[in-house]
Amino acid sequence: MTSIVTDFISIDPSPQFSRTINAYKQKVRELVGDQVFLNELPHMTAYLARFAKETDLPKYVANLAKSIPVVTIRTTGWHVFDADPMTGNRTLVVNFDEPSQNQLRSIQKQIGSALRKLYDQEATKQRYAEAWQHFTADQREAVELAGFPFWGSGWHPHFTIASISPTDWPAVAETLLPNPPSGEITCPSLTHYRVIDGDSHTLHTFDLQ
Repeated sequence: MTSIVTDFISIDPSPQFSRTINAYKQKVRELVGDQVFLNELPHMTAYLARFAKETDLPKYVANLAKSIPVVTIRTTGWHVFDADPMTGNRTLVVNFDEPSQNQLRSIQKQIGSALRKLYDQEATKQRYAEAWQHFTADQREAVELAGFPFWGSGWHPHFTIASISPTDWPAVAETLLPNPPSGEITCPSLTHYRVIDGDSHTLHTFDLQ
């Protein structure tokens, strides 16, 4: 029987901005303790699906990285995903202006175009079974067509701080929302992660050109 793994490709913030994200994460931890996604490394999930374990994703991602320049994007402070369909919580993320989002969606299209024929369609759809009822029609169609519910114009590029429970949200909102990130940052690499028992593990990182 074929072994199936859940892998994803991220667009990575610069080391400097990673430190900024981690500082916000630490503040959340001090305020309300552990939360969903709080312990994850700073990253932007551009594509996630389930693959046969023997699929040579690093080869495809390495070739992609050679054709994608380092991207510069501009933050516009915070965005909150209320009732996040994947967690049911309030997910606090770093937001970007529309030109930056368009740049990032272009990179996502390159990643997805290279990988969408490699993933296991049945296993990938099964991953979203519990969240399926919370997806929009467009998100369900994206799973069917590309394997990832957040696709194209339906993808809101962001860096996640944490997905915070409703009871803990007021303390986080009071402290963090008045102090948003700002300015330009660079994204210098792509990383190949594997999800194991709900945790993300770094497998390979590829520098952009």
